[in-house]
Amino acid sequence: MTIISDSQFADFLTNSPLYFKLKAVQNFKNGEGNYSHFLDFENKAFKFRCPVEEEVQTFRTKLTGHAGMYGRRIYQDHDMDELPMFFDNKTFKLDLIVHIHGICQSCKKNIEFLLKATSDKSWEERDSGITILLQKIGQFPGYDIEPEQILQKYLTAEDVSNYKKALTTLSVNYGIGAYAYFRRIIENEIKRIIKDFSELEFDGVENVRQAYRNFESDHQMAKLIDVVNKYLPNSFKDLGDNPIRLLYEQLSGGIHQFSEEECIEKAKFIDVLLKYVIKKVNEEKYQIKEVREAMLKLRGNGS
Repeated sequence: MTIISDSQFADFLTNSPLYFKLKAVQNFKNGEGNYSHFLDFENKAFKFRCPVEEEVQTFRTKLTGHAGMYGRRIYQDHDMDELPMFFDNKTFKLDLIVHIHGICQSCKKNIEFLLKATSDKSWEERDSGITILLQKIGQFPGYDIEPEQILQKYLTAEDVSNYKKALTTLSVNYGIGAYAYFRRIIENEIKRIIKDFSELEFDGVENVRQAYRNFESDHQMAKLIDVVNKYLPNSFKDLGDNPIRLLYEQLSGGIHQFSEEECIEKAKFIDVLLKYVIKKVNEEKYQIKEVREAMLKLRGNGS
């Protein structure tokens, strides 16, 4: 039986939009601690933006009385031929809704989640292995569709709009739509990302700058990407691959050759890479600007 880690559950609470389905348990047959009982959701730590303090704090989950009502897990002293607690009497599938309070460990402010746990198979089919799925069906404060501030500042107005649409379509599990919006953002922004990349300071950057000047004449993005791939600063080399190239490669091939689930995964991976590249380029440009300004001021003071 494979069960998600506490850190994966924490990420689910913090970052998953409403109605996104998470595989919490795979090959579930018998056992405890498997997201099929209220107690499995108790006292879990996660990070969240506190609505009172307006900054990210550590929260812990607290149940709303269910733990007292159902103090035993379903498998303690249970006849395995009988339908366990929280499995529907008609479908024989898991159907559990849990109301969770998240308690800020700093100010004790409450936030709330409504989670639903379901199974893909009936209890009678457990010998072949059951998958338990989690959905966040309610949240207060609500899930924030807004992109991070650094993205809102960096992206064009059109692509901020595309980014919001990508997050919205992800929130309803429309993977093809989300993937399409992220590809459009890459297509629109890749040129500017590489231009900003060429303004950094690293070994071989002059080759990147010359390749960018050539691109402005011949418009051959593939050639430009090849040069960028040869000359990476150490902060990118440490990743073992070139995230800029990987982003660009997402523009090749048709969207509809992938399933909804595959598109959801690809959209999430693009989101991670896009945020990393933009943050890294912005951060290094800002540092270079600060250093140059400091050097100019020191020269001015010394003359």
